[in-house]
Amino acid sequence: MRPSLLGCLIAAALSGCAGDAPPPETTPRADSAVATQAFPTLPDSLALLAPGGTEVWFSGARLGTDSLGGTCTERGLVIVRGQSRILVPLLMTGVPPTLVDDSTIRARIWLNCRPGNTYEVNLRTGTPTRTK
Repeated sequence: MRPSLLGCLIAAALSGCAGDAPPPETTPRADSAVATQAFPTLPDSLALLAPGGTEVWFSGARLGTDSLGGTCTERGLVIVRGQSRILVPLLMTGVPPTLVDDSTIRARIWLNCRPGNTYEVNLRTGTPTRTK
């Protein structure tokens, strides 16, 4: 039995396409090294102890780059009281916060390895409020 012309064309087209694609094991993948460098994985570390057993921890990190190409690590803050954990939203910093009183800490936001505005953070809610 002789193959049809259409069957030969389909087979030729398929074999031609298959030759262009790399084998599955060499298929390019997302570069996990870039993601790891942009958001390094660091262990949580204690940043501050507040009255009443409240703790403030550095948690999460991102790699900052200054205008000269130097790098730094900017960290997020989490407030821990017993089993409760409160993430301080949108506030990455390069230095530990300071205690204002039993319900407030003060932290400077960092961007591109430079300190910016100062925020007071409510230890009960995690809400940051810009002070200057």
